Amino acid sequence: MFVSLIIVFREAMEAGLIVGIVLAATNGVARRGRWIAGGIAAGVGGASLTAAFAASLSNAFEGAGQEVFTAAILCFAVVMLSWHILWMSRHASAMAAEMRQVGHAVRLGQRSLAALAVVVAVAVLREGAEVVLFLYGIAAASDTAPLAMAAGGVAGLGLACVVSWLLYRGLVIIPLHRLFGVTNGLIALLAAGMAGQAAAILHSADLLPGWGEQVWNTSFILADGSFVGRSLHALMGYSARPSGVQLAAWSATLLVLVICSRAISRPRTRRLAAAVLLAAVVTGGPPARADDLPTLVFHNHRFEPDRIQVPAGAKFRLHVKNTDDTADEFESADLNREKLVAPGQTITVFLGPLPAGEYKFFGDFHQDTAQGVLVAK
Repeated sequence: MFVSLIIVFREAMEAGLIVGIVLAATNGVARRGRWIAGGIAAGVGGASLTAAFAASLSNAFEGAGQEVFTAAILCFAVVMLSWHILWMSRHASAMAAEMRQVGHAVRLGQRSLAALAVVVAVAVLREGAEVVLFLYGIAAASDTAPLAMAAGGVAGLGLACVVSWLLYRGLVIIPLHRLFGVTNGLIALLAAGMAGQAAAILHSADLLPGWGEQVWNTSFILADGSFVGRSLHALMGYSARPSGVQLAAWSATLLVLVICSRAISRPRTRRLAAAVLLAAVVTGGPPARADDLPTLVFHNHRFEPDRIQVPAGAKFRLHVKNTDDTADEFESADLNREKLVAPGQTITVFLGPLPAGEYKFFGDFHQDTAQGVLVAK
């Protein structure tokens, strides 16, 4: 029960924080409940389908299907968030005036609500797919009673809802004349974080250059796996070990949104916004060809072998095969990688160039037994 509680709370909390910001951003807007509820329902349905076809997605694009699919929905969410921010920049003054006059509901065009409903659906889809696979793995690999596991899941979901509600209540007490600016700023950070995550995911699939594997390491201050670290990851894409391309995507997205939102609210500077949009395209050369290594195997919820020597200073690809009858996840905070492996599936993890040293990895579903180390020499 406790394991399912922690898993559901961890994943639902990340999606719930986004839902809380969306609720605050649309506070007082007519019919927002229907749109947001529809986004949640669509995300749950999409998560179930994604979990059901995880193996097919991974086999697409030469083993990078998970990354391509995840990056695609993140990019789509960035577009929707950007649309909302720019739309709000144009209409915020009129909305605030109308809300002061009417005192409650405000009439909006449905485009802004539709954009945020899509973002809610994407957030629920991402985290929900992991919850489905995690709980399936627990059920198949242990003797946990279904009722106890369900009770833990419900408790975890309830705690996540409380955290999201507290965020929402904290935002809605902000004075009206500042609410739109605060929520727009939070949504801009959400968009930048999703853009950075999309770039990091595509780099992990060797589809984008890294521009530096680890620009810095702040895990000794705030680890990615901590509660605060995961919260900041959901809210603004925080990573203790960001790559250069991840930082570039994060910074470029935030800069474009800030400049364009100000330009839209000031008609005389709209030409500057257009110029920034054109200049914001980030390109990179084709990735270097990676060398193959022996396959890393999930067997009896352990890694075989649990210690692999890899080339230092060079790019390489690591094949990970799951011979167990339950799903697992190859994860490493040191390597900034996280990828699901369905039963009977083989995935490809692109890594490097790495400085000489040791890098820990683990199976997220069975952290007590599935532990390993890459030794870069």
